[in-house]
Amino acid sequence: MINLGFILESTPAIIKAIPITLLMAFSSAIIGWILGLGIALIRKANIAIVAQVCAVFVSFMRGVPMVILLYIAYYALPILIYNYGLSIGVEIDVNAVPPVIYAISALLLDQAAYSSEIFRSALSAVDEGQMEAAYSVGMTKTQALVRIIFPQAFAIAIPNLGGLFLGLVKGTSLAYYVGVYEITATANLLAMPALNFIESYIMTTIVYEVISFIINKLFRYSENRLKRFRAGMTV
Repeated sequence: MINLGFILESTPAIIKAIPITLLMAFSSAIIGWILGLGIALIRKANIAIVAQVCAVFVSFMRGVPMVILLYIAYYALPILIYNYGLSIGVEIDVNAVPPVIYAISALLLDQAAYSSEIFRSALSAVDEGQMEAAYSVGMTKTQALVRIIFPQAFAIAIPNLGGLFLGLVKGTSLAYYVGVYEITATANLLAMPALNFIESYIMTTIVYEVISFIINKLFRYSENRLKRFRAGMTV
């Protein structure tokens, strides 16, 4: 039998963990996508050596499981930071850094790698003649990118970015392994005393489904707005 009493009692605690999940997801996505866009621009411009380094980074990050990246960020990164501090004569208290920071560090690097491929593909899909047209009316390269190229590239990339972000939200559940008390970790802790894991996972599923539904609607709205913008620019 499903313990409805446990579900009612545990729901408020699980809901309180939602902000941690969203903090990890949005922070990782924003920083990671900015890095991803930079990597895409570098690779598209084929800047010597740097482009090759970026290509190796993308290949490496896409080949390593997320849980391994989290372990590296949580266990190895503090040691590297501590040793670097000692090398410059500063003792850094790495234990004072919350686990969520290490989790975000791993997640954003993963997002940077995957989003860079999405951005690179989207930028390549924009007609290169539009840059020449922008130059002909006196725009600088930066102005052309910001006003002409990026909006159209984002319109192309947004569906894939939406799917990437939804995967990221679900991927934050792995932060449980490095001591971050997000939705999944909270649900597991609540379930342990009386072994109410079925009820716990039912509630967790419902919460993730609601979050995914809202995010999907937001990305669909953004996609439609950007499509109209792109259609207006290409008329």
